[in-house]
Amino acid sequence: MMNLVVEAVKKYDMLKAGDAVTVGLSGGADSCALAHVMFTLRDELGISVSACHINHNLRGAESDGDEAFVRKFCAELSIPLEVYNIDVKGALGKHESLEEAARRLRYECFENAREKYGSKLATAHTANDNAETVLMNIIRGTGTKGLAGIPPVRGYFIRPLIFCSREQTEEYCRLNSIDYVTDSTNLIDDCTRNRIRHKVLPMLKEFNPSVIEAITRMTAAVADDEAFIAEQSLKCAEECRKGIGYDSRRLKELSPAVKFRIIASELKAHDVEPTRLRISQCCEIIEKEFGKVNLCKNRFAYVRKKIFYVGEEVQNYKSR
Repeated sequence: MMNLVVEAVKKYDMLKAGDAVTVGLSGGADSCALAHVMFTLRDELGISVSACHINHNLRGAESDGDEAFVRKFCAELSIPLEVYNIDVKGALGKHESLEEAARRLRYECFENAREKYGSKLATAHTANDNAETVLMNIIRGTGTKGLAGIPPVRGYFIRPLIFCSREQTEEYCRLNSIDYVTDSTNLIDDCTRNRIRHKVLPMLKEFNPSVIEAITRMTAAVADDEAFIAEQSLKCAEECRKGIGYDSRRLKELSPAVKFRIIASELKAHDVEPTRLRISQCCEIIEKEFGKVNLCKNRFAYVRKKIFYVGEEVQNYKSR
C-alpha cells in the first residue's frame, strides 16, 4: 500500500518537497492509514503533516467517541490536530438535505485548516470509493466526466489512497497495529452509496474478483481522455469567441463533444446549471443560426446576428 501511495503522489504530482499536508481524519481505517502513511513518508517526501477532524454531532456519544479517539491517535504520533465541532441540523439551508449541509460545513472547515497550516488537504478516498462513485454516476446517467470518477487532485485537495483498496487500508492498519473506529451509519443500507457498497459491488465481484482494480484502470484512462478533450475545447472556444459570445457558424461545425463543453462552460459562467436538456436546446438554435431559449427564470440563450451568447432578461408577467 505504501508503494501505491508513492505511485499516486508521483503520477499526479500531488506533493513537492517543502509542502505541508493536512489529513482529513475521521478515525476510520482509511483515514487512519492515510495519516500514518503520510507521517511515515514525511522525511522521504520532504513534507510536514497535520490533521483535522470534524465532529458533525449527528451520532451523539459515538461522534464524541470518534473525536476522543482521533485526539489520542494524533497525540501518540505527535501530529498537530485541529478539531471542528459543527451543528449540521442548525445550519440547514432552505431545500438543503442533511448530507448537503454536512458537506458544505465540512469543506468550510477544510478551508480553515488549510489556511492555518498553509497546506494541501489529503482526503482518504480509496479505489473502492472511486468505484462506488462511478457506479452511482452510471445509475444516474453520466458522460465521460462521471466515468472518470473521483479526481486524484482537485485544487488543493489530494487523494493519495486513490490506487488503494479498502481491504488494503484495513490490512495496513492490522499489520501496523493501528486502531480505528467504525462509523455505524456506514453499515446501514439507507442510502445509494451504502447499497452499492454492500450489495452491488459484492455481486460484481462474482463476475470479476478484481472489479475494483478494473474500474480504477478505466477511470484513469477516461480521465486522460477527458483532460485532452477539455484542453481542445478551451482552444476551440478561444478560436470561436466573438464579441459577447461565440460565432454560431463555427460552433455549428465543431464535434458534439467539444461543442457540448463550450456551451456548458458558458452556462456555468452565467450561473446556469448545464443540464443535458439545456445544452441540447442551445445546440438547436445554434444549428438553426437563430433563436432564443429560456434557460431558467430570467436567463436566456440567444443566437442573433450569427452570435451565440447567454444573457439576462427580466420578464414582466401580467396577472389575468
